[in-house]
Amino acid sequence: MPRRGVIRMYIAALLVLGLVALESLTVFPRDSVSRVSGAVNTVLLPLEVGTNSAVHFVSSGVRTVVDAFSAVQENRKLRVEVQNLQAEVMQLQATRGQDAQLRKLLHMKNSLPKAERSVTVPVVGRSPVNWLDQIVIAGGSRNGIQYGDPVLSYGGVVGRIISVGPVSSTVMLLPDPESAIGAMVARSSDAGVLLGDGKASALTMQFFAAGANVHRGDLIVTSGLDRLLPAGLPLGRVTGTHQGDFGLVKIATVSPIANLNELQDVLVVLR
Repeated sequence: MPRRGVIRMYIAALLVLGLVALESLTVFPRDSVSRVSGAVNTVLLPLEVGTNSAVHFVSSGVRTVVDAFSAVQENRKLRVEVQNLQAEVMQLQATRGQDAQLRKLLHMKNSLPKAERSVTVPVVGRSPVNWLDQIVIAGGSRNGIQYGDPVLSYGGVVGRIISVGPVSSTVMLLPDPESAIGAMVARSSDAGVLLGDGKASALTMQFFAAGANVHRGDLIVTSGLDRLLPAGLPLGRVTGTHQGDFGLVKIATVSPIANLNELQDVLVVLR
Protein backbone atom coordinates (compact mmCIF):
# COMPACT_ATOMS: atom_id res chain seq x y z
CA MET A 1 0.00 0.00 0.00
CA PRO A 2 1.35 3.45 -0.78
CA ARG A 3 2.86 5.39 2.08
CA ARG A 4 0.21 8.14 1.85
CA GLY A 5 -2.57 5.55 2.30
CA VAL A 6 -0.88 4.14 5.42
CA ILE A 7 -0.70 7.61 6.92
CA ARG A 8 -4.39 8.20 6.24
CA MET A 9 -5.37 4.86 7.89
CA TYR A 10 -3.20 5.72 10.90
CA ILE A 11 -4.89 9.10 11.33
CA ALA A 12 -8.38 7.52 10.94
CA ALA A 13 -7.55 4.96 13.62
CA LEU A 14 -6.44 7.68 15.95
CA LEU A 15 -9.70 9.56 15.41
CA VAL A 16 -11.71 6.41 16.15
CA LEU A 17 -9.76 5.79 19.32
CA GLY A 18 -10.36 9.37 20.33
CA LEU A 19 -14.13 9.03 19.84
CA VAL A 20 -14.15 5.76 21.78
CA ALA A 21 -12.26 7.41 24.60
CA LEU A 22 -14.77 10.25 24.79
CA GLU A 23 -17.70 7.87 24.77
CA SER A 24 -16.14 5.77 27.50
CA LEU A 25 -16.10 8.73 29.81
CA THR A 26 -19.83 8.37 30.27
CA VAL A 27 -20.18 4.54 30.07
CA PHE A 28 -17.19 2.92 31.79
CA PRO A 29 -16.18 3.24 35.40
CA ARG A 30 -13.45 5.65 36.37
CA ASP A 31 -10.74 3.00 36.45
CA SER A 32 -11.76 1.77 32.99
CA VAL A 33 -11.75 5.32 31.77
CA SER A 34 -8.25 5.72 33.13
CA ARG A 35 -7.11 2.60 31.31
CA VAL A 36 -8.66 3.79 28.05
CA SER A 37 -7.22 7.27 28.56
CA GLY A 38 -3.80 5.77 29.13
CA ALA A 39 -4.10 3.73 25.97
CA VAL A 40 -5.12 6.78 23.97
CA ASN A 41 -2.23 8.79 25.42
CA THR A 42 0.12 5.96 24.54
CA VAL A 43 -1.02 6.20 20.94
CA LEU A 44 -1.35 9.99 20.65
CA LEU A 45 1.71 11.07 22.65
CA PRO A 46 4.33 10.11 20.03
CA LEU A 47 2.30 11.90 17.37
CA GLU A 48 1.96 15.02 19.55
CA VAL A 49 5.65 15.05 20.40
CA GLY A 50 6.62 14.60 16.77
CA THR A 51 4.21 17.33 15.68
CA ASN A 52 5.54 19.75 18.29
CA SER A 53 9.11 18.97 17.29
CA ALA A 54 8.31 19.51 13.63
CA VAL A 55 6.57 22.82 14.37
CA HIS A 56 9.47 23.93 16.55
CA PHE A 57 11.97 22.95 13.83
CA VAL A 58 10.05 24.82 11.12
CA SER A 59 9.60 27.85 13.37
CA SER A 60 13.30 27.90 14.22
CA GLY A 61 14.18 27.62 10.54
CA VAL A 62 11.89 30.50 9.64
CA ARG A 63 13.39 32.66 12.39
CA THR A 64 16.89 31.81 11.18
CA VAL A 65 16.05 32.78 7.60
CA VAL A 66 14.41 36.03 8.74
CA ASP A 67 17.38 36.89 10.96
CA ALA A 68 19.83 36.17 8.14
CA PHE A 69 17.84 38.32 5.71
CA SER A 70 17.71 41.14 8.26
CA ALA A 71 21.47 40.88 8.80
CA VAL A 72 22.11 41.10 5.05
CA GLN A 73 19.85 44.16 4.77
CA GLU A 74 21.57 45.79 7.75
CA ASN A 75 25.02 45.10 6.26
CA ARG A 76 23.97 46.67 2.97
CA LYS A 77 22.64 49.70 4.80
CA LEU A 78 25.86 50.04 6.79
CA ARG A 79 27.98 49.73 3.63
CA VAL A 80 25.98 52.51 1.97
CA GLU A 81 26.40 54.71 5.06
CA VAL A 82 30.17 54.05 5.11
CA GLN A 83 30.45 54.92 1.40
CA ASN A 84 28.51 58.13 1.96
CA LEU A 85 30.74 59.07 4.89
CA GLN A 86 33.87 58.36 2.85
CA ALA A 87 32.55 60.57 0.04
CA GLU A 88 31.83 63.36 2.52
CA VAL A 89 35.34 63.09 3.98
CA MET A 90 36.91 63.26 0.52
CA GLN A 91 34.76 66.26 -0.37
CA LEU A 92 35.73 68.03 2.85
CA GLN A 93 39.42 67.32 2.20
CA ALA A 94 39.14 68.67 -1.34
CA THR A 95 37.30 71.76 -0.11
CA ARG A 96 39.86 72.31 2.64
CA GLY A 97 42.70 72.05 0.11
CA GLN A 98 40.97 74.47 -2.25
CA ASP A 99 40.33 76.93 0.58
CA ALA A 100 43.99 76.75 1.58
CA GLN A 101 45.08 77.48 -1.99
CA LEU A 102 42.65 80.41 -2.23
CA ARG A 103 44.02 81.86 1.00
CA LYS A 104 47.55 81.59 -0.40
CA LEU A 105 46.45 83.29 -3.63
CA LEU A 106 44.87 86.07 -1.58
CA HIS A 107 48.14 86.51 0.29
CA MET A 108 50.01 86.72 -3.02
CA LYS A 109 47.45 89.19 -4.38
CA ASN A 110 47.98 91.42 -1.35
CA SER A 111 51.75 91.26 -1.90
CA LEU A 112 51.48 92.66 -5.46
CA PRO A 113 52.19 96.35 -6.02
CA LYS A 114 49.16 98.52 -5.34
CA ALA A 115 49.03 99.56 -8.98
CA GLU A 116 48.56 95.96 -10.12
CA ARG A 117 44.99 94.75 -10.56
CA SER A 118 44.23 91.04 -10.50
CA VAL A 119 41.38 88.54 -10.62
CA THR A 120 41.19 85.02 -9.16
CA VAL A 121 39.60 82.41 -11.44
CA PRO A 122 39.29 78.59 -11.35
CA VAL A 123 40.95 76.20 -13.76
CA VAL A 124 38.25 74.45 -15.81
CA GLY A 125 40.16 72.57 -18.49
CA ARG A 126 43.42 70.73 -19.02
CA SER A 127 44.63 68.41 -21.75
CA PRO A 128 45.39 64.89 -20.46
CA VAL A 129 47.89 64.47 -23.31
CA ASN A 130 49.78 67.77 -22.88
CA TRP A 131 49.15 68.20 -19.17
CA LEU A 132 51.96 70.74 -18.66
CA ASP A 133 51.45 72.78 -21.81
CA GLN A 134 48.17 74.67 -21.47
CA ILE A 135 45.15 75.15 -19.22
CA VAL A 136 41.74 76.77 -19.67
CA ILE A 137 40.46 79.17 -17.01
CA ALA A 138 36.93 80.42 -16.27
CA GLY A 139 37.72 84.08 -16.91
CA GLY A 140 37.86 86.17 -20.05
CA SER A 141 37.40 89.64 -21.50
CA ARG A 142 34.35 90.21 -19.30
CA ASN A 143 36.71 89.92 -16.32
CA GLY A 144 39.21 92.36 -17.86
CA ILE A 145 41.64 89.63 -18.95
CA GLN A 146 43.78 90.40 -22.02
CA TYR A 147 46.31 88.63 -24.21
CA GLY A 148 49.71 88.39 -22.53
CA ASP A 149 48.48 88.82 -18.94
CA PRO A 150 50.68 86.91 -16.47
CA VAL A 151 49.06 84.03 -14.60
CA LEU A 152 50.22 83.09 -11.11
CA SER A 153 49.58 80.39 -8.57
CA TYR A 154 50.84 80.37 -5.00
CA GLY A 155 54.60 80.82 -5.16
CA GLY A 156 55.02 82.36 -8.58
CA VAL A 157 54.24 82.58 -12.27
CA VAL A 158 52.72 79.55 -13.99
CA GLY A 159 52.32 81.04 -17.46
CA ARG A 160 50.65 83.74 -19.53
CA ILE A 161 47.38 84.28 -21.42
CA ILE A 162 47.64 83.36 -25.11
CA SER A 163 43.96 83.54 -26.15
CA VAL A 164 40.95 85.29 -24.68
CA GLY A 165 37.21 84.71 -25.03
CA PRO A 166 34.31 86.46 -23.32
CA VAL A 167 34.14 84.02 -20.39
CA SER A 168 37.24 81.80 -20.72
CA SER A 169 40.90 82.05 -21.64
CA THR A 170 43.81 79.77 -22.52
CA VAL A 171 47.03 79.87 -20.54
CA MET A 172 50.40 78.72 -21.86
CA LEU A 173 52.26 77.15 -18.94
CA LEU A 174 55.99 77.59 -18.32
CA PRO A 175 56.93 74.01 -19.36
CA ASP A 176 55.29 74.37 -22.81
CA PRO A 177 58.08 73.86 -25.40
CA GLU A 178 56.95 77.09 -27.08
CA SER A 179 57.17 79.11 -23.88
CA ALA A 180 59.95 81.73 -23.69
CA ILE A 181 59.95 84.37 -20.94
CA GLY A 182 62.45 87.11 -20.18
CA ALA A 183 64.02 86.32 -16.82
CA MET A 184 66.88 87.38 -14.57
CA VAL A 185 68.66 86.48 -11.36
CA ALA A 186 67.06 88.49 -8.55
CA ARG A 187 70.40 88.75 -6.71
CA SER A 188 72.66 89.84 -9.57
CA SER A 189 70.18 91.00 -12.25
CA ASP A 190 71.96 88.86 -14.87
CA ALA A 191 69.36 88.31 -17.56
CA GLY A 192 68.41 85.61 -20.02
CA VAL A 193 65.48 83.66 -21.39
CA LEU A 194 63.57 80.99 -19.48
CA LEU A 195 62.55 78.17 -21.83
CA GLY A 196 60.07 75.30 -21.41
CA ASP A 197 60.95 71.74 -22.30
CA GLY A 198 57.82 69.84 -21.24
CA LYS A 199 59.01 69.06 -17.72
CA ALA A 200 57.25 70.24 -14.57
CA SER A 201 60.32 70.25 -12.36
CA ALA A 202 63.05 71.51 -14.70
CA LEU A 203 63.05 74.60 -16.93
CA THR A 204 66.07 75.81 -18.88
CA MET A 205 67.44 79.34 -18.62
CA GLN A 206 69.93 80.59 -21.18
CA PHE A 207 71.87 83.65 -20.05
CA PHE A 208 73.00 86.37 -22.42
CA ALA A 209 76.49 86.43 -20.92
CA ALA A 210 78.86 83.51 -20.64
CA GLY A 211 80.07 84.75 -17.26
CA ALA A 212 76.64 85.38 -15.72
CA ASN A 213 76.68 85.61 -11.93
CA VAL A 214 74.30 82.77 -11.02
CA HIS A 215 74.49 80.09 -8.34
CA ARG A 216 72.48 77.16 -7.14
CA GLY A 217 69.53 78.35 -5.05
CA ASP A 218 69.25 81.78 -6.72
CA LEU A 219 65.75 83.14 -7.25
CA ILE A 220 64.79 83.72 -10.88
CA VAL A 221 62.21 86.45 -11.59
CA THR A 222 60.71 88.04 -14.68
CA SER A 223 62.96 90.69 -16.23
CA GLY A 224 60.32 92.63 -18.16
CA LEU A 225 62.71 92.87 -21.13
CA ASP A 226 60.39 90.80 -23.33
CA ARG A 227 57.56 93.29 -22.73
CA LEU A 228 55.29 90.30 -22.13
CA LEU A 229 55.33 90.16 -18.34
CA PRO A 230 56.08 92.87 -15.77
CA ALA A 231 59.44 92.68 -14.01
CA GLY A 232 59.97 91.15 -10.60
CA LEU A 233 57.46 88.25 -10.63
CA PRO A 234 58.94 85.04 -9.15
CA LEU A 235 59.51 82.16 -11.57
CA GLY A 236 61.69 79.54 -9.88
CA ARG A 237 64.98 78.67 -8.25
CA VAL A 238 68.23 77.53 -9.78
CA THR A 239 69.04 73.87 -9.18
CA GLY A 240 72.22 73.70 -11.27
CA THR A 241 74.39 75.49 -13.85
CA HIS A 242 76.75 74.58 -16.68
CA GLN A 243 78.44 76.18 -19.68
CA GLY A 244 76.80 75.86 -23.07
CA ASP A 245 78.46 74.64 -26.26
CA PHE A 246 81.88 76.22 -26.82
CA GLY A 247 81.43 78.12 -23.55
CA LEU A 248 79.62 80.96 -25.27
CA VAL A 249 76.62 81.04 -22.92
CA LYS A 250 75.82 79.96 -19.42
CA ILE A 251 72.84 77.68 -18.83
CA ALA A 252 70.92 77.10 -15.62
CA THR A 253 68.35 74.52 -14.67
CA VAL A 254 65.40 76.15 -12.91
CA SER A 255 62.70 74.48 -10.81
CA PRO A 256 59.37 76.37 -10.89
CA ILE A 257 58.20 77.66 -7.54
CA ALA A 258 54.51 77.07 -8.28
CA ASN A 259 53.14 73.53 -8.29
CA LEU A 260 52.16 73.10 -11.95
CA ASN A 261 50.64 69.66 -11.47
CA GLU A 262 47.89 70.73 -9.06
CA LEU A 263 46.43 73.96 -10.39
CA GLN A 264 42.89 74.54 -9.16
CA ASP A 265 42.67 78.33 -8.98
CA VAL A 266 45.00 80.93 -10.49
CA LEU A 267 45.60 84.65 -10.17
CA VAL A 268 45.60 86.69 -13.39
CA VAL A 269 47.42 90.02 -13.17
CA LEU A 270 45.48 92.54 -15.26
CA ARG A 271 47.51 95.06 -17.26
